Amino acid sequence: MSRQKLQDAWQAMKILKRFSLQQVRDAIEHTTLDSLKAFAKRLVAENAIAEHVDHEDVTYSMLNAKYNPFEQPVNSGVTNKNSGRQRMWQSMRILNEFDAGQVASTANVSLSSARSYISILKKVGYIFVVKNAPRSGSLIERAGETTIYRMLKNTGPKRPIPKTKGVFDANTNKLVKFKEVKRKAVQIAPVTLGEAHDYN
Repeated sequence: MSRQKLQDAWQAMKILKRFSLQQVRDAIEHTTLDSLKAFAKRLVAENAIAEHVDHEDVTYSMLNAKYNPFEQPVNSGVTNKNSGRQRMWQSMRILNEFDAGQVASTANVSLSSARSYISILKKVGYIFVVKNAPRSGSLIERAGETTIYRMLKNTGPKRPIPKTKGVFDANTNKLVKFKEVKRKAVQIAPVTLGEAHDYN
């Protein structure tokens, strides 16, 4: 399994916290259970994850999410402008229901980057708002309250790429255009001459 696939698998494990290898395999693209078993065995030996055996069912749980199973950091001086979006997309697919903070922390990107990508995906109908953050009340009352989103279109493992008029979905090989925002027509009550102005 390539280094990139191992990184994807490790990220999926951190997001899921408790998982089976089948769940990890479903979350990432082009890998085998045998490859994941070898990776999990190594992580168990390093005390990064714990193995739980219940009859024939084997599950794992995260012990040390800060552990780095790779020789070099993911971004060792070389940054890929799209890798952050790929990680965000993967986080959203695994979490299914999330807020911007969860996406930012699990994908290792800034909160503003998460909010920006979420906003784009909302405009094309890939995700929708489950619960809006309160806009009224004191700061104390609003503390901890964030907008919750849910995945609506999980088309595959490849991130949707933002374009001028929408996003290009490499999973379906189609451009999905932004939805038009329909503005409500403002109704002006008719004014009868003589009611609004008195010329006498």
